Amino acid sequence: MDRCFFCNTARLVVFLAALLSSELPAADAVSIGNQTFINKGLVGVGRIPADLRDKLGETFGSGSGLAADLKTWSRADAGYRGEFFLLPDRGYNVGGTADYRARLQKLSIAFKPEIDPAALPVVQRQHGVTATLIDTIVLTDAAGEPMTGLDPAEGGIRRAADGFPDLPEASNGRVSIDAESLVVMPDGSFFVGDEYGPYLYRFSPAGRMLSAIRPPDAFIPKRNGNEHFSSNNPGPGAQPPNPQNPQTGRQNNQGFEGLAITPGGKFLVAALQSATRQDGATSLETRRYTRLLYYDIRDPGRPLLVREHVVPLPVYEDERGRSRVAAQSELYALDEGLFLLLCRDSDNGYGTRGSTSRYRNIEKATSRTRNMTATCRSRHAASSRAASFRRRSPLSSTSTTTLNSIVSACITASRTTATIFRKNGKA
Repeated sequence: MDRCFFCNTARLVVFLAALLSSELPAADAVSIGNQTFINKGLVGVGRIPADLRDKLGETFGSGSGLAADLKTWSRADAGYRGEFFLLPDRGYNVGGTADYRARLQKLSIAFKPEIDPAALPVVQRQHGVTATLIDTIVLTDAAGEPMTGLDPAEGGIRRAADGFPDLPEASNGRVSIDAESLVVMPDGSFFVGDEYGPYLYRFSPAGRMLSAIRPPDAFIPKRNGNEHFSSNNPGPGAQPPNPQNPQTGRQNNQGFEGLAITPGGKFLVAALQSATRQDGATSLETRRYTRLLYYDIRDPGRPLLVREHVVPLPVYEDERGRSRVAAQSELYALDEGLFLLLCRDSDNGYGTRGSTSRYRNIEKATSRTRNMTATCRSRHAASSRAASFRRRSPLSSTSTTTLNSIVSACITASRTTATIFRKNGKA
């Protein structure tokens, strides 16, 4: 779990920046492929009351994923209107986990960019964005029972049945989900990236689970040789897992933070927040080589895994001069082989132990050159580094730009296999 309002804000800003009129004065501009992105700075502010309650009667809270419903967006009255879906995390930011019902919040957004916000009175600057909560969609299992944010700390598993794989199960018998990333499909259904599995779930427009994508076994957390989906955040009265960290598979709280659909809708692309345990996630300085998966979803009911990538994440130094890896928190597809990746530090910034964030950048990543070696160059890393991946025939590439600074990332890929599950269907 990684509650990141900055991640959602970055995605919102990228989306709104694409709407801005060319009449606004240019600030930082960068060209990526055949697209140009312009950072206009802060052009609008809006607020949602802290005591706002959703349809379930609970406080609105923050979110881990944000997706625009593009068919609802239009330009009117010198501004823009449309809807966003906001995906809350697994519950409130408390020790352990709670029986928080998984949900989506539907927001109506009105946005009127100002040519020169600094010239406006301070009070007027606070109303450039209007956000209104218009619906809450409860996410349920295939039988219509709400899913829960409770950690499956005691090793609970709902065994494969009715076309679904083994699913993480909490002590109350509900399917556990740590929702992190979100994609809205043209038919109104949703793909949600999860950290417990880590799985990719598809839900109907009403929130009922339609299918579950189980990634390759290398992603599945295992303790003592057995599947164990806990993230070491036990709920009330529950005991922590033993051992606390999985020995292989995704690291605790480092699941599918990045999820994107490519333009045209052919591929669903999912990225782990950082490396699997066996790939180096035994420490904050060695978790660099994360994994990314491509699924062909031209038939959303029968997704097909077609490629697996290894993504070297950027490296930075913390306030004590120690080498650390900037884990990724969002993924955005510019085309079928070109991505924006939000990489950042943690435990730094307002309200945390360190007042200054050490690293927050939007990286460019691509995979268009065939080679046996992946080379990454970053001005934030101590040095350039090349890495070979044995038993694979990887694709590799380098990149050179972000929205605010020039950094590098690269991807290596190989074909692999996985099992895809869907309701009332065959694996």
